[in-house]
Order: sequence, then structure tokens, then C-alpha cells
Amino acid sequence: MTRFAPPSILFAGLMAGVAIAQGDRSSPRDLGDPRAIIKNLDLRDRPLKDVVDFLRAKSGTNIILDEGIDTPVTLRELKDMHWRTVLDLAVERAGCVVVEAGPNVLRVEKPPRVRFAFDKAEISQVIDAIAKISAANIITAPEVQGTITLRLKDVPWRDALDQVVKTLGFTVVEEDRGILRVVSPATLVDQLSSREFQLRYVRPASSFVPKIKSEYVDGQIFRAGDDPAKNFGLVQALQRMLSPAGKIEYLAGKNVLFVKDTKPVLDEVERMISKIDVEPKQVFVDVKFVTTRNTNLLEYGVNVGDTGWSVSASGGAIPIKFPFNLGGGGFEDSLIANDSGRGPFADAALNASNQTIVPNTIFGALDFTQVSATLRLLKKDESSEIVQAPKIIALDHEPATIFVGDTVRYAQARAESSQSGGLQLVVEEAPNSPVQTGFQLLLTPHIIPGTDKVIMEVIPESEQLSGSGGPPLAPPGFDVFTVGSGTGQGSIALPRVSASTIATKMLLKSGQTAVLGGLTTDSNTRTTTSIPLLGDIPILGWAFKSRAKSNQRTSLIVFITPEIVMSPEETEANIRDILEIRRNAMASEYRRIFGEPSQPSTDTSDVAAPGADR
Repeated sequence: MTRFAPPSILFAGLMAGVAIAQGDRSSPRDLGDPRAIIKNLDLRDRPLKDVVDFLRAKSGTNIILDEGIDTPVTLRELKDMHWRTVLDLAVERAGCVVVEAGPNVLRVEKPPRVRFAFDKAEISQVIDAIAKISAANIITAPEVQGTITLRLKDVPWRDALDQVVKTLGFTVVEEDRGILRVVSPATLVDQLSSREFQLRYVRPASSFVPKIKSEYVDGQIFRAGDDPAKNFGLVQALQRMLSPAGKIEYLAGKNVLFVKDTKPVLDEVERMISKIDVEPKQVFVDVKFVTTRNTNLLEYGVNVGDTGWSVSASGGAIPIKFPFNLGGGGFEDSLIANDSGRGPFADAALNASNQTIVPNTIFGALDFTQVSATLRLLKKDESSEIVQAPKIIALDHEPATIFVGDTVRYAQARAESSQSGGLQLVVEEAPNSPVQTGFQLLLTPHIIPGTDKVIMEVIPESEQLSGSGGPPLAPPGFDVFTVGSGTGQGSIALPRVSASTIATKMLLKSGQTAVLGGLTTDSNTRTTTSIPLLGDIPILGWAFKSRAKSNQRTSLIVFITPEIVMSPEETEANIRDILEIRRNAMASEYRRIFGEPSQPSTDTSDVAAPGADR
């Protein structure tokens, strides 16, 4: 008797073809949602039931296979196929069809096929023939009349019915319990019905949209009084699907749609919602905003009076003889005596209270003041990094932004007339205040269906205060400007902002890192400090001056790493598949080394019957 291996072994090769892509930290495949990709597929005479079981586990979709369908199928060397495409191919090879039985429910059935020809036959006769072949419950309205000529060969009966009635302008309405009605579309206007659709994930844009200040983004802010349905893309799309008599209403508080229309339209609306209202994917984005700075600094020369290496010379009072007669009113009197008539060198013991007695010879003091000189010869290389690493999770196709920084406010002063007729100074916030400094990231991820790739729209921006002013005249990073002259001279401090912005769109695999760069700024500075006149002396002037040369290069580099976030169900299914692959690989290796396991012996020739002699 032929024995069939269980599905876990039967599809070992198939499951191995869905293994995780190596070489990056990508999300393997979107297990548990309708976007699973099968990397490699090679089937030879596999029962359709096994194929359906495998695809059901991979997609997370409820796939029902009608009883009695065990047709073998063959699909050779397929690569990177969507699970639904594989299902359609396998079902077609088995002579079956896939019917959407409801949200997230597919039914595989093998309908009877029709093969007949009619020449100018009444449409009611053709419909009756299809009903007999298919054993379907079909009701034909009295207004369904006309003749038709057709020849069909090996066509599923439902496809044949739809095309026959459509040719004469009629339609098929599917009622409950599988009953089909063939009617005229005009009569459906009087047969409107209502249906309620509870939306789970799809919602209109939020009324609280963060305002993003960027020249690259022009967003629209919804106010509290706006009608959410007017800005709801799903409602607008469904509105175009309705018949002229159809109506649609959206209840924002409960996120519910009420649709009133004919049953065919309601069925189409339900199919549309089932495809759109699915759990959205999320993308975790890791961004590193790096500013590198390289500085080459060279200083040489002599700085007089600065601290550092010093050379000093000092002397005491050197006696200097003044061989002049005193009291003649010359400069000697001013040198020796002060305003009170007492000279600095007068002996107090020899001087009365109202007279000055000085010696004929005096001694003055001449000191050498300290002289300090700093000799500098310095070359400095400096490399530094300022890293900002924001992390953010964004929904698929939804914009997200993050700002890390400061808001700096500044004021302005203006003069205005007071009630007394004078001028008074009024200080108020400047019109362009405040300014924001720091880092802002705006991104919108777009996951490509059926893959682990993400299209990223990214706008990183860094703004810093770069003014040359500082306390006490201005805050750090502000520039100070002088206005007026004389008694009316004043100063004003305004912020100077240096900004670096990149706007780009890129395609990345989940887990891959993109590097954005090329924003480089070079700054060259030359400074000379010298003593007037002395510093201009050729050669000797280097003893009285110094020079500094600085070259600074600043580069902006942005590292962006998106990762598709898997749900817990997807992670569990992924781990289960990996374990199954490893288990099958170990089983194959065991059989290769030790061979096939031996079957238990069933020989009973040496077992004696009860009561028999041994």
C-alpha cells in the first residue's frame, strides 16, 4: 500500500524556499498578512489539499477547500511569487476556481463546466440549461427576455451565467443561502437595502495634525468644525462606486459606514472594504545625524604680556645724583617736592612743620618694570563628532516627524509717545521670534506590497545658532549690530541660524542603512596680533607679534535604517517555519548518515499456537 508523507515532510523543499534572506537584518517576509512572498517553488504531482494547507499557513488567510477535491498539481521552478498568485495557478491547474466567501475567507471549489451551443435561443432557456447542469437555485425575473446566440466550451457555469445575462443588459444578484436572481438593473432601484460596515484600521486624517515648518512640506490642518467624511479618502472612493440612488454616511465617533444601495453594489463595497481595511504595517526608523568637524590650527610668534614662557628683569633704586641748586622753581622742585612743599626724599627729622629742608644732593629711584613674553609654536588637529540619534515608529504611508532642540525667543525695542508727551521705550517680542534650533526629522515610509523593501521619503534638518556675539551684549549665537551715532547710538542683537537640510527619496530593504552626505563647509581664518610700530620692524618685528591660522571643515552625514515591524503572530509563524526547516534538514542529514530506519519485524513463524507442543 502506498504511504503518503505528512505535509511537514512533503513540503520540506517548499518551506526551505521561503527561508530568511541572509546578509541583512531584513524582515523575512510578511507572514500573517496577504503579502507573503514564496522565494522558490517546485511542485510535482502534489495534491491540491497539501498546497492549500501550506498557503493557508503562510498567508494567515482562511482558505476552505471543498470536499472531494484531491487533484494533483505540478508547478515547476517558480521564484518570488505572491501566495495568492501561487494559489490561483494551482487552482487553475486543478480545474477549480477561487471564490471570495467573505472578509479574509476564500473558498476553493470545483464547479461544473458547461459545453453547449445555442442559436437565437431565448435567454430563459439558456439560464435554465445552466441551472440544470450546476444544480444552482436561479430565479429569473419576468422582465428578463430576449434571444441570444452563443457557443461555450469548458467554461465554469457561474462565468457562463454572468456573461449570458450581461450580454442582454441584465445582472445577477446573489441573495442569502446561495440563491441567484437574474433581474434588470432598473428594477433594483426600488429594491435598495442598507448595510453597516465597521471599520477597524482605516480612519480619516486626524484633526490634530502637527504643523511642520518646512519649505518642502505644505500640509493642510483640519479644524474641529470640518466634516471628517470630506477628508476621508475611503468615503470618497466608495461614493463613486454607488448607483445614482445610493447613499453613504460616515459616523466618525464609532468609525462606521452606513451604505444604502442595491445588493450588487453593497457586495462590491464589502469586497473593497475587506481589501483596504487591513492591519497596517509599521516601520521602525533609526536615524543618526552626525556632524564631523576637523580643525587644523597653527600659531606662531611672540605674544607680549600673555602668560606662558616669560623673560623678566627688575632692578632696585639706582642712585642718581642731581647736581642742581634747589628752590629755583625748576623741574627739580616738582620732582622733589609735592603740592604741600614736602618732597619725597626730605628727611622728616630735619624739616619743620612749615618749611622744606632738602639736602644739596638727592638720590632718585628708577626701576625696570617686568617684561613678559610668550613664545608659541603650536599645530593642533582636532576631530570631533556631534551625534543625534532619534528613533521613531511610523505607520505605512503615514508621515511622522520628530523635533529635538530649543525654542529661542528674542525681543525688540521701540519708542512711542507717552501720555505726558514724552518718549517711552517699549520692549516686545520680535515679529520673527521665536527661532528653533536643533534637529528635526520628517519621514514617510511606503512598504512595497509583497516585499521587504521600503520607499523612504526623508527630510532631515539641523539648525544651530552661529552668531559671533555673546554676553553681556547678546546671548550666545546672536550677532550684535550698532545703530545710530553719538548720544543716540545703540545696539541690537539678532540671531544668526545655520541650517543643513537634505530632501530625498530612497529604496531600502528592511534593515539596510542608507548614508546621506556631501554637505561640507570649509572655514579659513587668518589672525595677526602685534604691537603697533614695533611689530612692523623687519625681522625684529616677530619679537612683538604673533599669527594664527585656522582651517575648519564641517561635514553633515545622516544614517537612516528602516525596519519593518512584525506582529507577534508573524514572529511566531516565522520562528515556527525556521524550526521546521532545521528539523527537516536534521532528518535528511540523519538519513544520509545512518540510512532509512528499519521497519519492525512482523515474522511470527516461531510463535507457537496455544496448546501446541514445542
